[in-house]
Amino acid sequence: MKKIVFILMLPVLLSAGSCKKFLDVVPDNTPVIDQAFSLRVMAQRFLATCYNRLPASNALGNDQYLMADEFWLNSTANFSSSAYPGWYIAMGQQNANSPLLNWWGSGGSGAYWQAIYDCNVMIERVQEVPDMDQSEKNMWAAEAKVLKAYYHYLLVRAYGPIIIRDKNLSVFGEQTSMQEPRVSVDECFNYIVKTIDEAMPDLMPIEQNGNLDVGRINQVAAKAVKARILVEAASPLFNGNTDMASLKDDAGNALFNQTYSEAKWTAAAVACKEAIDFAAISGKRLHTWTAPANLTIGSPSTRFQMNYRTAFNESDGNAEALWFDTRSTASAGFQAAFTPRGFNTNTVSNGSITSYMGVTLNIAEKFYSKNGVPIEEDKTYPYANRNELVTVPATDEYRFNLQANYTTIRFHLDREHRFYGALSFDGGRYFMMSEINDANALNTNYKQGGNVMQYNVINNQVTGYMSKKLVNYQNSYGASNAYAARPYAIPVIRLADLYLLYAEALNESQGPTAEALTYIDAVRARSGLNGVQASWADFSNQPSKPSTKEGLRSIIKQERTIELAFEGKRFWDLRRWKDCVLELNKLVTGWDVSQRTAAPFYRSRTLYSRVFTPKDYFWPISIDEMRRNPKLKQNVGW
Repeated sequence: MKKIVFILMLPVLLSAGSCKKFLDVVPDNTPVIDQAFSLRVMAQRFLATCYNRLPASNALGNDQYLMADEFWLNSTANFSSSAYPGWYIAMGQQNANSPLLNWWGSGGSGAYWQAIYDCNVMIERVQEVPDMDQSEKNMWAAEAKVLKAYYHYLLVRAYGPIIIRDKNLSVFGEQTSMQEPRVSVDECFNYIVKTIDEAMPDLMPIEQNGNLDVGRINQVAAKAVKARILVEAASPLFNGNTDMASLKDDAGNALFNQTYSEAKWTAAAVACKEAIDFAAISGKRLHTWTAPANLTIGSPSTRFQMNYRTAFNESDGNAEALWFDTRSTASAGFQAAFTPRGFNTNTVSNGSITSYMGVTLNIAEKFYSKNGVPIEEDKTYPYANRNELVTVPATDEYRFNLQANYTTIRFHLDREHRFYGALSFDGGRYFMMSEINDANALNTNYKQGGNVMQYNVINNQVTGYMSKKLVNYQNSYGASNAYAARPYAIPVIRLADLYLLYAEALNESQGPTAEALTYIDAVRARSGLNGVQASWADFSNQPSKPSTKEGLRSIIKQERTIELAFEGKRFWDLRRWKDCVLELNKLVTGWDVSQRTAAPFYRSRTLYSRVFTPKDYFWPISIDEMRRNPKLKQNVGW
C-alpha cells in the first residue's frame, strides 16, 4: 500500500467515498531522478516528497505541545525520550552528544536538509517534464521554492545562523567542498524572504480546485508565512541579541546582529498588512460557528466558546485557516490524549481514550476575567481569594459553564468565554453535539473517584485540567466503549494569528496605534469581549496600560497566549520574545488529583521545577555534525 502524504483531504474527513486527491501518494521506491521527471504523474509524486518532511502537527511528543508551559505528563508513566523528546527537552535533557529533535541531522526528527535537497531537485528538473504546460511547471517550481524557504526558516528558528543551501552540491565533489560555514541570521532571513518573493507570482492565488488543493502552498499561505517570518526576524531573539555576541565566523564577524533595528518591525508590519488584505480579497475571514439545526443553544457563552473552539478544530467551511498542515490530521488517537475518560458510562473504562495530556495550572491562570483583563488586574475580581472554596450558584450566569451547587474554587468563576472554551476542569461543563442542548452539557469531576478519574490509569492527566479546544465537539461516545472521533485538519497559521502579529509589529514600529487596537479588538469580539481600551478603562487597576508601547506589548503577548493556546505557538513565541527565562523557570503546577474531596484536591502541587538558561534558546548542533564539518561553529553554551 502506498504511503499517504496528504492525509489532510477534507472530503475524506467528511465522507468515505472520496476520489484520490492531489499529491496524496509518494512512490513505493525512490526512483532515479530521470524517471522522477519523465512524466507529469511521476513529477507530481516527487513534489509530494517536498511536502512530506513538513513537521507533523499531530506529533504530541515534538515541539508543539510539551516544550512550553501548556501541558505536562505523568512522571510515573512510561513516556520515553524517543516518543516524547519535547517533554525531555522541557525537563532539561537536551544535549550536544545526541540532540533531541535533531533537525540538523541527516536522519533526524525533521530531516530538513534532505527536504531542501528534494526541493532543489524539483526546482531544477520540473522544467524537463514533457506532458505539462509551462504555467503548471512554473507553479510546481514555485511551491518547491516556498517550501525550501520554509525549511530554511524552521532550521533558523531552532538553531539561529545556518548554512544556506540554494543549490545542491555535487555528490562527486571533494569532501572539503561540502564543508560550509554558517552565515549570519540576517543573511538567512534575507535569503528566505527573497526566495518566497521570487516564487510568489507563479503560485496559485488561492485553492483553484477547492478541497482538492487543500494544504498546497498558494499566495494566501505564502504571504502569511512571509509575514510570520519577518515578525520572527524583528523579534528580540534575532534583532540585536547581545547574548549571542560571542558566536562569530572565522573572520570574527558576529553571526547575530548586535544592534536593534526598528526598521525590521516596519517591514514586518507591511508584510502582515499585505497578507491580511490579500486574505480578505480571497474570502478569508475570522471564523464564527453556526449551530446545526438539531442543536438548542440557550447561552450566549456557548456560542462564543464554540466560535473559539471551531476556529481551530473545524476544517469544513473554516475560512480562517490560511494554510493547513499537509502531513497529518487530528485523528481519533490525537484527540483521545486530550479527552476526559468519563464523559459517560460508555467511556470511563475505554482504553482508546488515553487522557494523558494535562493542562498546567500555569496556563489556566493566563486567561482573562469575564471583563477581558488579567485576573490579577481586574478591580472587581477577588484575586487574593481565587483559591477559596465556593458553591456554584444555580443561576443562568453560571450553570452552562459550571455545575450548579458544586463545590469548586472562585478561580473557576467569572472567567472569559475562552477559559470555558479552552479548558475542561473539576466542576466544569463539557458541551458536545451528542447532548443536543447546551443545558445538558456533560459534567466533569476531576477528583479521584469522579467520572474523569474513576479509573486510576497510570498515564492519566495529573494537573486537573484538559484541553477542550483540541477535541472536536462532533465526536461521539456510543455503547460498548465505542469512540468515534471526527478528524480535522490542523491549521499551520490562521487569520487571528496574523491579526495579532500585525498588531504586534505596528506597536513595535509605531507604538499603540488605533489600527493595532482594531485588529486585537476583532479577535476579542469574536469571543464576546469588549475592546482593549474600554476593558482596561473600566476594569483594570492599570487603566493606562494600552496607551504605552510596553503596556500594549504585554497585552498582545497575553492575547496571543489565550487566543492561540494549545496550537503549538506559545513555545516559539516565548523564544522569539526572549521570555523563556521568565516563564519557563516557573514551577510547573497543578491540583492534587489523587484527592477525593474538594479541600485537599485544590491544593496546588509542584509537578516539576524547570530550569531554562540562555543557551536553551537555541538547539545544539550534534558533535557528529561538528566533526563532519569543522567549519561549523557550535551555539553558545553547548
